[in-house]
Amino acid sequence: MDQGAPTSHPYQQVAADIASKIASGALKPGERLKSVRTLAEEYGTTSATVQRALGLLDDEGWVNRVPNVGLFVRDPADSAGSAPTMRDVMTALDEVQQAVADLRRRVTSLEGTGGPEDGRPDR
Repeated sequence: MDQGAPTSHPYQQVAADIASKIASGALKPGERLKSVRTLAEEYGTTSATVQRALGLLDDEGWVNRVPNVGLFVRDPADSAGSAPTMRDVMTALDEVQQAVADLRRRVTSLEGTGGPEDGRPDR
């Protein structure tokens, strides 16, 4: 999970906090996460919010879900070489779009074009 990304929904805030604990080493690979009920009490939110946050962490590769057992912090070595998450793809796309916009501004500046008033189409 991109920890620098803005979080607007409670489940995203919970997921970001847990991901931060994993990234910092406060939660170790293989460590079992607390129960949904306990996490809901700790975060002052509902079980549904925590379940959604845990689902996001699972989708993004921070944890492994073991049915009827619980959620465990994933070892980063286990996911090395795994397919990128949708968030990874969207982040990369945003970076490419920003780079294209920056290049477009530079080209416009170098060409000395001011846009449509010089007869050239605005790109």
